[in-house]
Formats: sequence, C-alpha cells, structure tokens
Amino acid sequence: MKFYLFIILLITITVKAQNKIDCSKCSLELIDESKLKNEDIYSLKLLKNEIYARKGYVFSSPEYANIFKKYSWYKPVTNNSNIVYSDTEIKNIAILTQRIGEISEFLMNEQNSKYKTLSKEKINEIFTKEKRKELGINFNIWKVYNYKDKTGEYYLVLTEDKFKEPVDGNNFNNAVKAFNFKIENNRWIKTFETNDFKQKEEESIWFWTKYVYVEDFDNDGIIEPILIYGTNGYNGYDDGRIKILLYYKGKKIGIRIQNGILDDERNFSLDAEFYTIPKKIQDKIMEQMNSMVENGHSILPYGWQKKMAKKMTFIQE
Repeated sequence: MKFYLFIILLITITVKAQNKIDCSKCSLELIDESKLKNEDIYSLKLLKNEIYARKGYVFSSPEYANIFKKYSWYKPVTNNSNIVYSDTEIKNIAILTQRIGEISEFLMNEQNSKYKTLSKEKINEIFTKEKRKELGINFNIWKVYNYKDKTGEYYLVLTEDKFKEPVDGNNFNNAVKAFNFKIENNRWIKTFETNDFKQKEEESIWFWTKYVYVEDFDNDGIIEPILIYGTNGYNGYDDGRIKILLYYKGKKIGIRIQNGILDDERNFSLDAEFYTIPKKIQDKIMEQMNSMVENGHSILPYGWQKKMAKKMTFIQE
C-alpha cells in the first residue's frame, strides 16, 4: 500500500513539475500569494523545494532528488550548510511554508466530520468588513473553527490585536478576543465571548492553537471547546501566564497559570466547577497541561497532579 502511495505522489509531483511549477525568479521576486490559492499541497511543496534545488541543495528525499536531477540548472553542492539564501528567497520559503501549513491543517481537520478550520480565503469570504463590523470583531482574525453538533452549527473565531509583525515565529499582540457564534435561521447568535490583554511586564499574548480542542469529549453529542492562550515576559515563557478555558453546558470554567523561574513565583488556580465536569474532560485538560510542561511552555508547581487529585483550587510550590 505504501509503495502505491509513493508512486502516486511521485507521479503527481512529476507531472506538476513538467507542466505547472516554476520558481526561476524566486531569488529575485516575491511570490504573488494570490497565485497560490488554487495550488494543492504537492505543488506548493515542490515549489518550496525548487528554491532549495536552485541553490544546489542535496536532497535526502528520493522523490525530490529524482525530480530535480533531470534539470540542467540543478548543480548539487558538496555541503548544504554552505548555501546562503537571499532575503527574497527566505521570505518566499516562509510564504510557502505558511501556505503548506494552512492546507495541511485544513486537510487534517477535514477528516474529522465534527469540525474544520477555515482557510484564509474562506475567512475573508465569510467575514467581510461589513460582517466583522456587524459582529463586533475589531481585531485581526487569527483562526476560525467551524463545527456542528446536535444543537446546531457554530463558528469559533479567535482574534488578536497585533501591534507588530511576527519575527522568527514570535507573535506581538496587545490583546486577544474569542467569539463563539451559533448560526440559527441565518442569524449569528453569540453564545460566548472572552478577552484578555498583555500586562505591563509582558511582551505579548496569543492563542496557543496547538493546544486548543473543539471536541465532544464525553460523547453527549455536544462539543465543548477548550481555549488556551498565554503570554511571554522578559524571560520568555518562564515568567508568562497561561489561561485554559472550557465552555461546558453554558458555563465557563477556567484555570489560570502563572509561570515562574523561582519556586515561590509559580502557581495556578482552578474554578471549583472543574472537579464537577466529566472525568474524560478533566483528563484531557491535564494531558494538555502536561504537554505544555514537556514542550517548555509552562512551569507548574512540583506535585501538581497529586494536588489536583485532592481537588485543590489553588496550587503552589
């Protein structure tokens, strides 16, 4: 099965290489992003790797090595680490990487019949300037989840007040705001809203979509969104804040985490209602908290799991 998938991928990429993809000017000109709208993920990956190939990059992947060796302009170097990319090439790689990521996430979520994240094009199509004004959306829309459960169709809209363009993957926002809208008889009904802003000693605040969940954890036919956002301070994540919000049966249940380098600086508090929700949802949230620790995004007090087992609402070192 894997062999056949490899052949299909190779044929798809090869055909597009012959008929469609060209990045001969990517070292001098920025890619027109509007021309990427109709490209599939294979075309985009090929275009991105063509930038590397034109610099003589030696591919470990047999698919791309076999494709580019057919071109007279492909001159492999002896050491990839010696390649120097121009500012334009770096920007083009970033543009393609972002687009590939958007499509990858979209395809992954499309496999889940309960929800999907909207593409940038779809967001602009639905949330026009007039629609945003009508719904009270004043910040930049970062991500939109469209989901359905037995109660209807919803749009979870995550927005951020950006004051500076991202640098090296770092976001610079003054505030965040999330809206959840239910579509009922062509009317947009807001079911909840939450907002927060960075404090004086913090550099930025943003939604941590890596940890966000839009799922029906207890299999009751109703989706319970879990939102997570955080901040960074002068020591990065180490002295930032994290907020976990669960919307369960009309109630907002929160966990507020304060990271800290010193023992007496870190703590977190929980709403007492957390311990009344189904165990499956509690376990999922604790799983996400543990992932944040493992990924270096949070520093939780020693023994926090045992203290939560005792249903404590304020936990410190």
